[in-house]
Amino acid sequence: MLEIETLLKSYFSNNMMYDYVIVGGGVAGLYLTTKLRNKQVLLIEEHKNLGPRRCSGLISDRINKFFDLPKSIIEKEIYKAQLCCGEASAQINLNSVVLDKEKFETYLLRQAEKNVEVKSERVVKVSDDYHGVVVTTSQGVYRTKYVIGCDGANSLVRKTFLDEDPKKFFFGKFCYSNEKPSDEYKVFFDSKYSDLFAWTAPRRNKVEYGMICEKNLTNNYDTFMRAKNPKDVSEDYFGVIPTGLCKCSFPKGILVGNSAGMTKPLTGGGVIYSLIAGKIAARELNKDEPDFRNYEKKCVETFGKEISRQLLARRIYSKLSDHRKQKLISSVKRDRLSIDMDFPMADIFKDKKMRILKSFFGR
Repeated sequence: MLEIETLLKSYFSNNMMYDYVIVGGGVAGLYLTTKLRNKQVLLIEEHKNLGPRRCSGLISDRINKFFDLPKSIIEKEIYKAQLCCGEASAQINLNSVVLDKEKFETYLLRQAEKNVEVKSERVVKVSDDYHGVVVTTSQGVYRTKYVIGCDGANSLVRKTFLDEDPKKFFFGKFCYSNEKPSDEYKVFFDSKYSDLFAWTAPRRNKVEYGMICEKNLTNNYDTFMRAKNPKDVSEDYFGVIPTGLCKCSFPKGILVGNSAGMTKPLTGGGVIYSLIAGKIAARELNKDEPDFRNYEKKCVETFGKEISRQLLARRIYSKLSDHRKQKLISSVKRDRLSIDMDFPMADIFKDKKMRILKSFFGR
């Protein structure tokens, strides 16, 4: 028996049974760590200096409900966006900020380190056993009662415990140009650029050029960049965006953020949904006996319906000609809309915004 016990101790990197191991140190994982109380928690993130830059930093000002962010993290405040397709254009009102994503995640990491143990290791395997979950990394093996998958589009936790993926996968690519920024965010819906949209976005001392699409990313991106001809550009950044909420709970844990497709099908943004899900998750995880199915239920109730509506709108949008898009933009121009960036479909169903829906559906 003593030999078996010695072998087990040498097999595991320490003799601790964690309450939770969080796989992935992006926004979802980092924020969740700050909300957990009186639990033994290990956060494992592959990249020592956080993950690669995979998304733009344009986020609604709803983020202020979650953080009192230092001014150094906020590159710019944006209050309007110009929607464009061919010769048609319309301005909508936004309440948004552009974050320095690296500084933002570093800020979250510092908060996380005050509350949980953090290790920079690559997770290579996750498996369950009679006592809980075994997480194997490039440097060790850890035991936990439950595992939390915050490990993004290609989630190992999701692949291990759930036979379901998010409904769709989009692809994004962007770069920075060292030119003087304006105060306006421009969105281009021309089909020659993307089957979703392309954009130019002001940042602190530069302009961001990018696009998100479902197909032909490389060709579309090259077409867009040739048309806009930005000067003195940085390297390109690339990301995969899963969308369409999939099952996000299982007996040994949950998924939070991109790993469960918690993003907006119309824009690809997911930071706010990740934060909302993190707050919902923390309420369950802080209990002595967490109910993971209740976590999933609350996520579906809070933003699942919005995601479903956006998926439907996305399917309809994909069939629109540029001419129809221009008519839609003209309708927007007449109504001078203000849009909730995080819940646009719920917002657009209200009051006079129903006219936009009629135009969108071709009536």
